[in-house]
Amino acid sequence: MPMKKSLTLKVFTPHGLIHNIENLSTINVPLENGYPIGILPGHAPLIAGTAQGSLQYRQGNLETTLALYAGILKIRNNEVIVFTAGEFNEDNRKSATPTETDYDRLMETLVSKIKAE
Repeated sequence: MPMKKSLTLKVFTPHGLIHNIENLSTINVPLENGYPIGILPGHAPLIAGTAQGSLQYRQGNLETTLALYAGILKIRNNEVIVFTAGEFNEDNRKSATPTETDYDRLMETLVSKIKAE
């Protein structure tokens, strides 16, 4: 089977899937240890905690940034999944601070995704 040459990014929040972006060449995610991880096609499987911050991805010549709350990163078979409490606006971070209920729903989403596999 030939190796897939691109990545797919899926971002889940307590409210469900908010991003499903295909044909990406790179993804950079801030990890909870304070360092970012660069992800290219063919990356080894990984599960890690993410930090609040900017996730960047490249699709062709276009580079895009998503501002996400802390969460969990899963990489497998060129699919990059981020489970997060949500997105925030860099200019107004405090207006959309996630609640305990948001994190409870996020955990339910994560558990259901893991059970499905």
